[in-house]
Amino acid sequence: MQLTTPSFLDEVAQQPDVVLNVVTSYTDDLSHKLADATKLIQGKPTLLVVGMGSSLFAGELLVERLNAVGYRAFTCDASELYHYRRGLMTEDVIILAISQSGESAETCLVAEAKPKDVPLICITNEVDSRLAKMGDLVLPLLAGEEIGTTSKTFVATMALLHLLADAILNEEVLTLSIAKQLAKDMDAVTKSLGDEIDGFLDEFGDFSSVILTGRGPGVVTAMQGALITQEMTRIPAAGLSAGQFRHGPIEAAGPHALLVIFAPSGTTTELLLRLAGDTAEYGSPTWVVTDTKAKVPGGENVFISQLPKVTEGLSPLLSIIAVELLGVAIAKRKGFEPGRLQRVSKVTDFE
Repeated sequence: MQLTTPSFLDEVAQQPDVVLNVVTSYTDDLSHKLADATKLIQGKPTLLVVGMGSSLFAGELLVERLNAVGYRAFTCDASELYHYRRGLMTEDVIILAISQSGESAETCLVAEAKPKDVPLICITNEVDSRLAKMGDLVLPLLAGEEIGTTSKTFVATMALLHLLADAILNEEVLTLSIAKQLAKDMDAVTKSLGDEIDGFLDEFGDFSSVILTGRGPGVVTAMQGALITQEMTRIPAAGLSAGQFRHGPIEAAGPHALLVIFAPSGTTTELLLRLAGDTAEYGSPTWVVTDTKAKVPGGENVFISQLPKVTEGLSPLLSIIAVELLGVAIAKRKGFEPGRLQRVSKVTDFE
């Protein structure tokens, strides 16, 4: 019998089960690994979260939660750390290196270059990888095989980092019961949002670039969203914080630029909705992805998708599905196979 290769949509559909599996496993059989990681991190005054691309973006969720209570934690682009910032790797630092494949060239170079007295925790989907073999502790992602553009491993990384933050801070942002409901919500969004996006593109599909923006956890979705939009559609895309967007890049708004604004319930919802009204006024087709009953001025230039309500920190686990499905819809319109890279391999194992 001939086996068929899973499509990107197949892998997107598996994301709810992946998240639930991560939370279930680390609540039970792998709980000791979270405890060990917590002890290592709490033993040093500074945490450096290192990675490239999706891995680095997901790391912001952990850093943001730790920074909120005064813990010194920072994300650092592995290539920049290796070539220009090695002085950061001192004895008062612990490194958390994230690489879905465990073979990312720059992240592995950092692991090789770090001083011996700097502990290394690795998060990877491949426990026999080059990176994993260098770690003092390895936290597996448990996402299963992933063929297309990053999807399952990204949500698995976000879920695992929330669990790690919960362990470090003694909080309960992502418990097993919450994960069960979250998985149901992710499945519902995956099944329902595609039709909304098709309708949106039928009306607003005449654009040549995409700008994705948010605040707090929404920046994580914006950065990852820009990466996968470019991979899947070959359309120029930028992901940045809404604050940075206000400081100049808003000049790029107009009919040629699709604005995707992530505005979950939280600290800066009203600021984000106000921004959506402004970009619509400037002529940009503006898609607001929110869990509120948002009302945004802008008339025919605004389209709103309402997702299930979750805590602000967990919102990227739902909002990233919106971008994945947007990429699929645009790719199909351009005649591309969604989620299949053409010019590079999935794993970047050289600089």
